[in-house]
Amino acid sequence: MDKNLLTTFLDLLETRSFNRTADRLDISQSTVSSRIRQLEDMLGARLFQRGRGGAVPTAAGHKFVGHSRSLLATWDIARHEVGKLEDYSGALRISAQFSLSRTLLLDWAEALRARDGDLALHFEVDYSAQIMRDLEIGATDIGVMFSPRFMPDVHVEQIYHHDFVMVSTLCEHIKDVRPDQYLRTVYTPYFDRNHDERLPGLRQAPMTVGNEEMTVAFLQRFGGSAYLPKHVVTGATQMISELRHVAGAPLISLPVYSVVHVTKRHDGLIRLALDMLDELIQHQGSIGISD
Repeated sequence: MDKNLLTTFLDLLETRSFNRTADRLDISQSTVSSRIRQLEDMLGARLFQRGRGGAVPTAAGHKFVGHSRSLLATWDIARHEVGKLEDYSGALRISAQFSLSRTLLLDWAEALRARDGDLALHFEVDYSAQIMRDLEIGATDIGVMFSPRFMPDVHVEQIYHHDFVMVSTLCEHIKDVRPDQYLRTVYTPYFDRNHDERLPGLRQAPMTVGNEEMTVAFLQRFGGSAYLPKHVVTGATQMISELRHVAGAPLISLPVYSVVHVTKRHDGLIRLALDMLDELIQHQGSIGISD
């Protein structure tokens, strides 16, 4: 498909005017009309209703928006990756959740670079939902996350457990932790369920935050008790001298998954990267990784 057809469609969707789209794309109005007609003929559906109110997208037009953006994104990714192969031995795009980026992602990148210095690597840190969308359209090759969406087009494999421990600036034992001094961090729905089942008295915390970096910052400013990834605690105690482990608090472990598109499952470079990740996991139990 001609990329110009998609670009013209998306611009017209925004402007709702053939004249404005022609001006913005520096083409004639007849060219805009021709491109839209060509796209409609290819799809077998009318994308816009033409009238005094301008170009109004039809139901089919609205439906095609997501597909057109995905097609453009896929094209840009392909152009980027193919261009890279001119200068590198291969290219690999890896995405991981925020809580997994501090240690594992850095060590993985170091290992991959040590194995092949001519390998082009791109790393992204994001939430599970966005990583899944990127995997679907080919914007990333490997996703590492807590909460994958199980779909026919992806291969999901559990690779380890990520451990979370309770720390506090105020309490030494779980029996002394008060709800009004508890800072709840929202990691994943799985974490929330485990937390509420094992600590029902701390369900209704007055303050919640979205990631461990904010949790550390809030503990540093206000004090209190909270759960942190085990590998973060050492660095946090260096910043907050009074921070300590809370005795009697349950350890909460989250399963972590690798996710690849089924069409790439047996790709040699991706298999190599995942094998190297497995090797790293076997040697990192000290930072809160368990089988």
